[in-house]
Amino acid sequence: MSVRKLTTKLAMLLVLITGGVNVSAGDHDLPPADPFAFDPDFHWFEPIYDADILDMKPKKRAHTGWFSTYDRIHLYGSRPEQTDDINDSNKLDYGGGHRYEIGYMRPDEDTGMLFTFLENSAGAKDGLQVDALNRINDEDLDGEPTFALGDNRFGLPVFSEDGNVIGYSRRFYDVGLTLNQMNMRSYELSKTWRMEPYHYGGILEPMLGFRVITADDGGSLSVLRQPQIDGIPFGTSPYVQPLIGDEFENTEIFEQSIAEIENNIYTLQAGFRYFKYQGRFCYSAEFRGFTGINLQCYRSQRRETTVTYDGNDAGADVVRNITVANAAQFLENEEFMLGFDARAELGYQLTRMINVRCGMQLIDLATGVWRSSRNLTEQTGGLLTPTIETGDQNQHYVAVGYTFGIELNR
Repeated sequence: MSVRKLTTKLAMLLVLITGGVNVSAGDHDLPPADPFAFDPDFHWFEPIYDADILDMKPKKRAHTGWFSTYDRIHLYGSRPEQTDDINDSNKLDYGGGHRYEIGYMRPDEDTGMLFTFLENSAGAKDGLQVDALNRINDEDLDGEPTFALGDNRFGLPVFSEDGNVIGYSRRFYDVGLTLNQMNMRSYELSKTWRMEPYHYGGILEPMLGFRVITADDGGSLSVLRQPQIDGIPFGTSPYVQPLIGDEFENTEIFEQSIAEIENNIYTLQAGFRYFKYQGRFCYSAEFRGFTGINLQCYRSQRRETTVTYDGNDAGADVVRNITVANAAQFLENEEFMLGFDARAELGYQLTRMINVRCGMQLIDLATGVWRSSRNLTEQTGGLLTPTIETGDQNQHYVAVGYTFGIELNR
């Protein structure tokens, strides 16, 4: 075949292929844009001036695309409300945590997705620190810390339990009663819609999705029993008790009664976000109501540590340290759950895409929360068993406080 004929055939083939592609593109719609295949404009720190936003319409100020936020939250948590406890259910205890948000708002359809993760812990305890019988491990202070016999499985030495408390130059026990111990985590996934701006510039974003909450409550009672040296009493306390008998002259017993409650909450939620720009400021309010089922689990156990010394003076050596525990006991339950989450925030625009904000938040798990009882001393022998003394299975939990954080393209 001559070079001229080969060139002619290749040119005709190229024309046919090009025409076919053009016809195909004209007869069919192009596939939708992939939200991950976008050309991000990382001008996060590009300055913005008042003249840039003075005449900008609210619809244009509402950002689209990917966004994220972070907030440091300080929510005070309520105590258990069981009526036969110590009558402190109106008391709020300090707590702290974090809140993260990430989402995407489509610029063509004004719909998007939002994922929110929140964690907050609140707690309080009535107790004190009581020195161990030997008060101090002088070998630690002499630069010769004591180790357990042999090494662990990784070949590293392990500190023995008779050393000084880490960070202190003495040995002591933390004794007392837990008044509040709540650790809450929330996971939200919602579909969002952006409505047309109202007459004065406010924009409403309804949302619908589901929410999973883990609310872990707990209670514990720690009591130390020690002998009275030379018969001298050391006062009266529910957390420090005497050991009577000559056989306990150089012995102390540390008793712990522990209750752990898991509230695994699965709900559907609906709500909205309303926001409005005023100059560099952005005012926003959010509300979410949720309802569902709470799968509850209660666990209790009692531990007892007996320590024997070769004397009862300061620096005495530990002869024996034994910890025993009874078999863990469990109880399950299910409750209907209802609650809401309300927020109000004020943001200030620093750059084109970065805002700082502060606000208030209220979370109310209004019903169906199992919380621990504090009447642990009234249970037989200090043993926690699945009875009415485990706490009311249908209580509420309120967390309220303030937040501050930062927004990226929100």
